Amino acid sequence: MVSEQTASRFEQYTVQQYARAVRPHLPAEIFQPQPWRLAWLPLHLAIIVGLGSYVVVARPAWYVATLCAVVAGHSWACIAFLAHETMHHAVVRSRLVERAVGYCGLMLFCLSPTLWGAWHNQAHHGNTGSPDADPDHFGTLEHWRTSAADRAVVRVAPGSRHKRSALFLFFTFTFHSAVVLLQHSQVGNYYARISRRTVYLETASMVALWLTLLAAVGARSFLFLWVVPAMVANAITMSYIATNHFLNPLTAINDPLVNSLSVRGPAWIERLHLQFGYHVEHHIFPTVSARYAPLVRDAIVRLYGERYLSLPHARALRLLYSRPKVHHDHDTLIDPRSMQVFKALAPGDLSMAAVAAAD
Repeated sequence: MVSEQTASRFEQYTVQQYARAVRPHLPAEIFQPQPWRLAWLPLHLAIIVGLGSYVVVARPAWYVATLCAVVAGHSWACIAFLAHETMHHAVVRSRLVERAVGYCGLMLFCLSPTLWGAWHNQAHHGNTGSPDADPDHFGTLEHWRTSAADRAVVRVAPGSRHKRSALFLFFTFTFHSAVVLLQHSQVGNYYARISRRTVYLETASMVALWLTLLAAVGARSFLFLWVVPAMVANAITMSYIATNHFLNPLTAINDPLVNSLSVRGPAWIERLHLQFGYHVEHHIFPTVSARYAPLVRDAIVRLYGERYLSLPHARALRLLYSRPKVHHDHDTLIDPRSMQVFKALAPGDLSMAAVAAAD
């Protein structure tokens, strides 16, 4: 645990305080569900099914099949972004539709939508930046010293300087989903709020589906129907998830302007990826569709200025790979092997933005 003596030097405010301050500056209609966003689902499913059928039936050359798999993997990532938004109640109010979209978006990763709700919506959003309660960070130096599992993960994480870290983005979301299923859900007592049986049945049905597909089409086709698309979808989703929080300070109070980072990209990519990179905005208003995230961003910047953290996506990725992921204290990151300490990216720290530009 990070001690009270090393608590963050930044003044912190709660999510609720930000929401109360920002909401009057936003139009009321953005707080309504946006069901038209569901139109993305049949489009991407058609791409996935069409390309998959072509690979199985036509058995094209490996490089053509690989291209098909990459495009399909991108569509899987886009459905995951849609599932994330939908399961935050920003698209529809029907829990049945939310669960169905969640199942479609998370099935590639064999991640139960019921587990995702407890993990992401409750544990992560409720405890973002907490050194002990947030399941989505690398922990502190003390955690690293006492946990062999943490040490193994840190060795392949961005910023470890290991060659294997180049593969980190391509498998981590699937791997971490399994860790949450087998470990975090037990430690965090998720099953006091959700049905263990439902989680296991949803997970088992997904695994069974992919094993059935493997048996039906054979190893070669399965490589292009699941393995490569899963790697691509992992890389795309984790390129956002890893930059959203891994560079920021830990926080004693869940303050999204301290513990979260938004990433920017070309407007057409932002639209294609359903504005998923607007993460500070999402943590303040998780039930608002990301379609309106630019409006929320403008209001936050007007009210809080340089306290708001945002970087171009590519620059954030370069910074991700140049900084360690273990926290020495709330505001610093440390390389456990060299014991070199780096400042976390923090509110108003323009010098860190300059470092990011140079990396």
